[in-house]
Amino acid sequence: MDRKYNENMSENIELKYDIYQPFGPSILKSTLPQGFINLLNVESDRILHDEKLSKEHDWSHNLAGNVKKEVAIDHNKIPNFTQFLMTMAKQYYKHTIKSEPAEGSKVAFRVWVVSQFKGDFNPMHIHDSNLSGVAFLKMPPGFDAEYAKEDHHKTAGCLEFLGSTPNHFANHSYLVKPQVGDFYLFPSWLTHQVYPFRSEGERRSLAFNIHFTMDNPVKGVNV
Repeated sequence: MDRKYNENMSENIELKYDIYQPFGPSILKSTLPQGFINLLNVESDRILHDEKLSKEHDWSHNLAGNVKKEVAIDHNKIPNFTQFLMTMAKQYYKHTIKSEPAEGSKVAFRVWVVSQFKGDFNPMHIHDSNLSGVAFLKMPPGFDAEYAKEDHHKTAGCLEFLGSTPNHFANHSYLVKPQVGDFYLFPSWLTHQVYPFRSEGERRSLAFNIHFTMDNPVKGVNV
């Protein structure tokens, strides 16, 4: 950017400068098609509402959340859903790495559902993969009214990404108010947390990890 500067000087001096943002993670936001939302909720209901299946699919021992139910689901049971996740992962990869995934690389997914009720929360944590994501499938009917009543720092039921140490001239927090259908994809090392809420009803989200692997990795290169 060019600007003319003439403050306490006898002549104009042309200043040239640019403002860069060379560091910091990128977060992809998209919308989960309604067809996927419907099918994922049906599959989630099948497991969550069956005590035996909930125990068989229990995934909470792998997760950090103070949450009543966290269950693994088979994403391959949802037609075309794996392809959707693959497309989003490749778009993120191309946007950030500026290239296609390396030849010979494979992509693996781990998908689970987080069923939260009032008082439940997820403390600050990271994931063990390359990319992670979340999509919102269901919200308590009174959530929007609860959120609107907050008169200080609106955080009820929100997802928060924490990208750095608080400092001047740089955002360190990105707060997300959950909306059914919103879909986020981010690097797995990005610290994040979920705040509790007070409304009656279920806050249901889909969470997933994406792993990129290579058959013949090049020494010194992590994919």
